[in-house]
Amino acid sequence: MRKELEKLKTIRMTFTAKVGRFGTKKSYHGYSEPTICLCNIKDSDGNQLTDHIWFTVGKTIEKLKLEINEVIKFDARVNGYRKGYFKDGFDYKLNNISKIERVS
Repeated sequence: MRKELEKLKTIRMTFTAKVGRFGTKKSYHGYSEPTICLCNIKDSDGNQLTDHIWFTVGKTIEKLKLEINEVIKFDARVNGYRKGYFKDGFDYKLNNISKIERVS
């Protein structure tokens, strides 16, 4: 479903998403970092762009103390990246997240 994101590559826009769950990942240095899964990513017109995207929890997201099933609104830029250890796949992500606020 990230083919919808491909059409918006390099464009900065407003998105809405529901907090799906929290997790952790190992950082480059081996430390555990908190992560958040945002589900049902939609554009400002309500069109669903992808089913989920994982983010590392930064200071801004941490300050909001979000809970599962809360809906948030934020600005971000769509960008592509090579995935996997051998960089053999290609996918799309959201970068430079800002203006995060609760919707519900």
